Amino acid sequence: MSSNQNEFIRLDCPRCGATLQDEGDKLTCQYCGAKLILKRSTASQGPQSGNRQNSSTVVNGLTLNSFAYYDPQSGLEAFSILVPKGWQVNGGVTWVPTRPAAPVQISLQIVNPDSQDVFEAFPFLYFTWTNNFMMQMSMPAGSLYFGYEVRKPQAARDVMRQVVLPRYRRVPDLAIVDEGPATELQQFVTHEQANQAQGGQYSTDSVRMRLHYTFNNQPMAEEMAGVAEYTRILAPGMFGNMENIYWSMGHVTSFRSSREQLESYADLYRAIATSIKLNPAWTAVVQQVIQGLTNNTLRSIDQIGALSRQISRTFNEISDMNMKGWQERSAAYDRMSENFSQSIRGVDPYYDPNTGQNIELPSGYSQAWSTPLGEYILSDDPNFNPNIGSNQTWTPLTSPKE
Repeated sequence: MSSNQNEFIRLDCPRCGATLQDEGDKLTCQYCGAKLILKRSTASQGPQSGNRQNSSTVVNGLTLNSFAYYDPQSGLEAFSILVPKGWQVNGGVTWVPTRPAAPVQISLQIVNPDSQDVFEAFPFLYFTWTNNFMMQMSMPAGSLYFGYEVRKPQAARDVMRQVVLPRYRRVPDLAIVDEGPATELQQFVTHEQANQAQGGQYSTDSVRMRLHYTFNNQPMAEEMAGVAEYTRILAPGMFGNMENIYWSMGHVTSFRSSREQLESYADLYRAIATSIKLNPAWTAVVQQVIQGLTNNTLRSIDQIGALSRQISRTFNEISDMNMKGWQERSAAYDRMSENFSQSIRGVDPYYDPNTGQNIELPSGYSQAWSTPLGEYILSDDPNFNPNIGSNQTWTPLTSPKE
C-alpha cells in the first residue's frame, strides 16, 4: 500500500468483520477466506482537494444478510431488510391501539457491535390541525385527537429541529453543520403516495441534516433525513369552508459513524435504507385491524393480537405467496413506475437463483452473487470472484425475470 496512510480508510472484511492486513491491492481475509479487491479512485491520484466526494479508496465487496422481522401479534413476517453480517438488529413493530387510523409503528436500530456505527429508522410522527375556531378550543395544540398530535403544519426543516431532534437526539453539544432538501427521498415518497390522498390536496417537503456531536467521548457525525407529508381536506362548516389538515413527519432515517468514516460508509447505509420490504400479507392484516379500530370493535392490544392471528390464518393464498417470496413483482406491474422507483432509490433489480425471486440491491455495481444462506456480495471489478478461497458457494445473480 501507499505510505500515505491518510489516503485510506480502515479496512474490515465485509463477510466476517475482521480487520484486513496490508497486502497490496488484493486482500484475503485470514479468518474466513474472503477475497477483496482494493481500488484507488482516479480522483485520489492527484493533489488532495477539499471535495469530500473524492474518496481515496473503495472496497469492492459488500456482504449483506436478509433479516426478516416477525410481528408477535400476528405471527406473520412484517418486513425484511438487508443487514451487514455480524451487525445487531434492535426494535421492530409496535401496535398503538389509541391511534386507529395508523395503529402500527416501526422503529429500528442496526448496530455494528465492534464500533459506534449505527443505522436507525424512526417511527412516523402523526399530526392534525384545523382552522375551525370552535374545534381549536376543544383540541388545543399539544393535545391528542384520535392518537394524532394537534400541531400546526410546519416545514420539514422546522419539524426536524423542533420535534425530531429534541425527542431523539438530546445531546448537549449537538450542532447542525449542514442541511438542505432530501430531494431523492422526497421524489420517491411523492411518487409512491400521491395517488392515495383521495379527496384532498397532497403535498410534501423534505430535509437532510448533517449533525456533529460527542458520543462516548468520541467526535461523531450523523446524517439524518425525512419527509413531511400533508393532506388538506376542505369541508363545509357553519361559518364557511373548514380546512382539516392531516400531516406527518416520516421516512426518517439516519446513519452515524466517526467523522472520518461517515462518507466512506454512505453506500452501505443507503443499501440498508433502500432494502426494506413490507409483507403484503402483514399489511392486509393491518388494514383489517384499522377497520376494527375505527369501528370501535377493538380497544386493546390483546384484542388486536387475537384478531391479527385469526386474520393471518385465513389469508392462505397471501401466506402462500409470502412463503414463496412476496418480494417478486407481478407481471402486470407498471414497468415504467418500477424503473422510476428503482432509479430514485438507487437500486438495481436482479434474479436470485438461490431463492427463485426477483430482488433489489444497491446500484453502482456490475456483478452480484448470493449464497443459499441469504448473503449477498456486490462488486464492480470484473476479476473479483467470491468463490475463490471461500468455503461457501456464491451463485451469480442474473437479470430479473418477468
